[in-house]
Amino acid sequence: MPGMDYGLERGFGMIVETVVVALLISELVPLLVEQGMLPSGIFWWVIPVSIVSAVMTVDASRYWSFGYLAGVCIGIYLAIPIFLEAGLLSTLDILIYGGLALAAVGLRVKIHSSGF
Repeated sequence: MPGMDYGLERGFGMIVETVVVALLISELVPLLVEQGMLPSGIFWWVIPVSIVSAVMTVDASRYWSFGYLAGVCIGIYLAIPIFLEAGLLSTLDILIYGGLALAAVGLRVKIHSSGF
């Protein structure tokens, strides 16, 4: 099973992916909608897809080792200040990723303590 170094890479990568998607949504998508290449309602699909993705990540955490999970959490918390300082993440993003990390840890601890 992958260890902490892979988890660290994944946690940092999750933040990088968020920034890339945010930049695409804030810059590219409005331009394409304005030119008529994308429907204007496309923005309404981003939030539900993001929620489903977060739930799937937490659900997948039941199969992660504690080392991998620790790496993911550390990667998230190392990446957030970098992108926050650059103005690419908001306070809401911090709350979402903090909640995601806490939920994954809580699920993993619950599964470990129940012997599942």
